[in-house]
Amino acid sequence: MKTLGELIKNLEIIKAYYGSQIIENLGAYKYLKINGISENSKEVKKRYIFVARRGTTFNGEIFIEEAIRNGAVVILRESQINSYETYPGVIQIQVKNIKKALSSLALNFYENPQEKLILIGVTGTNGKTSVSYFTKTLLNSLGLKCGYIGTLFYEIDKIIPSLETTPSILRITSLLKEMTEKGFKACVIEVSSHALHQERILGLLFDVVTFTNLSRDHLDYHKDMESYYQAKKKLFINYLKSSTKAVISLENEYGKRLAEELKYLSPFLVNSNEIKTEVLDKKNGLTLKIKIRNKEYKVSTQLFGDYQAKNLTTTLGILLALGYKVEEILEAIKNLKNPVGRLELVADYKGAKIFVDYAHTPTALEEALKSLNSLKENKLIVVFGCGGNRDKGKRPLMGKVASSLADEIILTSDNPRFEDPLKIIEDIKKGINSSKPYKIIPDRREALKFSIKNLQKGDILLVAGKGHETYQEIKGKKYPFSDQEEILKIIRSEKSNEY
Repeated sequence: MKTLGELIKNLEIIKAYYGSQIIENLGAYKYLKINGISENSKEVKKRYIFVARRGTTFNGEIFIEEAIRNGAVVILRESQINSYETYPGVIQIQVKNIKKALSSLALNFYENPQEKLILIGVTGTNGKTSVSYFTKTLLNSLGLKCGYIGTLFYEIDKIIPSLETTPSILRITSLLKEMTEKGFKACVIEVSSHALHQERILGLLFDVVTFTNLSRDHLDYHKDMESYYQAKKKLFINYLKSSTKAVISLENEYGKRLAEELKYLSPFLVNSNEIKTEVLDKKNGLTLKIKIRNKEYKVSTQLFGDYQAKNLTTTLGILLALGYKVEEILEAIKNLKNPVGRLELVADYKGAKIFVDYAHTPTALEEALKSLNSLKENKLIVVFGCGGNRDKGKRPLMGKVASSLADEIILTSDNPRFEDPLKIIEDIKKGINSSKPYKIIPDRREALKFSIKNLQKGDILLVAGKGHETYQEIKGKKYPFSDQEEILKIIRSEKSNEY
């Protein structure tokens, strides 16, 4: 619980009302007890501040009355307060910038927990989840208690399902506060381009900021690659301390461009001539040769996927930036495993291996298929679809990648959302080489059954697109669906039929 005076001390206030009366001096209300803050009217409780923020879909101001019914005593808004919009016993505050106000409220309410933590921010199209997961895991192995906020889940001693890769500043600060109370010393946060564009993390300052790569994704939102790049770049402009270290992977041209534009930060450049990793062997996990400046090290890992070598190198850059020694990092790497849904080996059935990967961009699918091609002894089969109501331009590109690298393709549904799954599949088909065998099975469960029943010894099956997700989104509803669970169910069923 905090007082209103403690919470609003940094706000740029334009005007305030108590009921229909203009408040000349908010100091008279500074001792009003506040139990919580929310920007969701349904989550408002007694003595809450409701932040009526305009989102991408809805304007929070239309929910003010609901918030008051649920117990809000203070309303924060950006638009002008009209006489017919006043409410007895309720304080309304008009602020200059609602996003800045929300950030200030959140940091004040939760006592700015970032000041007690090392904050590491990771952004990029592909690899940010693996890099974040690896960083969190290795820091814990090295004795620094580290939390995680990202695509897979939120981790604070317990696992909390994540609704967004990068939640709002309110949610982040509440999670960081809980971490400080439980003795955490660091936190890795995956920072999405949406969050950066929407200024969702305004107020956070990172100790290390990291860029993995950039490739086509989210163009339904950003419209073009330049806008997408500029959104990512904001992490390296607006969220830095004076001592912040930047780690930039040079694995593609966007990384090289960012490094050049940010050379004044003297960034750690990884996947470069200075720090790079070479895959020596990959049959039973990656065996790597890691070059750091003029020294070379060989390390055997439990990781799968050639692309994880680049992600591991980026992770290595983060830990070096934090001051860890190479030798202690390499020792910890030996026990590192792929994150859930990132080229995850789910089963070995009939002498065939079945992997699940989150690959939902052309580049990610290409990397996954290239990695598995070198492991196959027979055929490489891929089952995948594309998400509905998202960037349609990448669908034929996904089809092209699959037809150039896989031996067989099974097209199915991903999260069709409000689109017709067959229409999405038709878009993917446009990129498939006509000579490449493919089959259309729109029902994802049936597609998995078919592909598993027809596996032969030495085959590799890649189920791509959903990775860690435990649902399928169809016509506005989320239905329970985990690729991993379905695969194991099908295998159990097939084995029982054999007896």
